[in-house]
Amino acid sequence: MSSFDTMCLVNDIMDTFGVELKATDFVNYKTVGEMAEYLDSIC
Repeated sequence: MSSFDTMCLVNDIMDTFGVELKATDFVNYKTVGEMAEYLDSIC
């Protein structure tokens, strides 16, 4: 995944869930399940 793709996905997640993320937050979670747990914890 390119850095542009990562930023697009991060922006989509922020818009959908109303949270603030950094690209590094996205990179730190290697699976969809890990990202979902993280989003649950901050929502």
